[in-house]
Amino acid sequence: MTDVDPKARIAGIFDRAAPTYDQTGVEFFGPPGRELVRLAGIAAGQRVLDLGCGRGNVLFPAAEAVGPTGEVIGVDFAPGMLTATTRAAEDHPWVRVTAGDADYPDFPPDSFDAVTAGFMVFLLPDPPAAIARWARLLRPGGRLALSTFAEGGEAADAFYRDRAAALLPFQEPDPAMDRQTADNSTATTAWVEALFAGADLVDVTMTEMSVRSVYPSTDAYWDWILSVGMRRQLERVPPDREPQARAALGKVLDQHLRQPDGSYAMESPMRLTVARRPG
Repeated sequence: MTDVDPKARIAGIFDRAAPTYDQTGVEFFGPPGRELVRLAGIAAGQRVLDLGCGRGNVLFPAAEAVGPTGEVIGVDFAPGMLTATTRAAEDHPWVRVTAGDADYPDFPPDSFDAVTAGFMVFLLPDPPAAIARWARLLRPGGRLALSTFAEGGEAADAFYRDRAAALLPFQEPDPAMDRQTADNSTATTAWVEALFAGADLVDVTMTEMSVRSVYPSTDAYWDWILSVGMRRQLERVPPDREPQARAALGKVLDQHLRQPDGSYAMESPMRLTVARRPG
């Protein structure tokens, strides 16, 4: 399997995830979304651009922060995300959700007090170039705020390694995706620091946090994977192999995440980075 159009493929994945994206009862994207808005210093009356807005985990906290005197614009290229978020924003007339390529946002320079990007910069073909483009959209003194995943340590690495190995025998081949899954460089501070090398931004600060997610069963964990971008791993499992894949995944969960009450709990380290345009 090859990527004829990688962006279209990513859009398709998130379009299929949209109906349940962050809607399975598992706390994951909400806390970092709210914290990113706080760290960015988004305040009443400001104008904010949220890139890759998805179901609004950054968009709606930003909307609450700016209030009716401000404006928040969300950009996404997955139709299902746009439909769901537009519907959710009906009670916020100062929020606008629009279709577009977050890699190349079509807005004039000096347009926003803040630009946010939640867990999407690592999906772009050239992240540093995108950061430089986003920086030009900021007014002097404006902030760029983005979230990425952080290193999880040996225990987390062992879990992800065992999870990938458990699913691999039941998946259709996809060498390009296997290489991307094996690459954990985007979780390092060095990778994030390199994003800003060519951008007109200063005062780059990184804040780490962790979100604890609890899954009542293997099926709940499977459904959660299908609700996020990681669903691409499960979409490689043909229907006739799914029961065996679920069982293999359950063994890994039992080994690494099982709690005394029979549920599964996972800590997800995250990194929130804010930079400022000089002014």
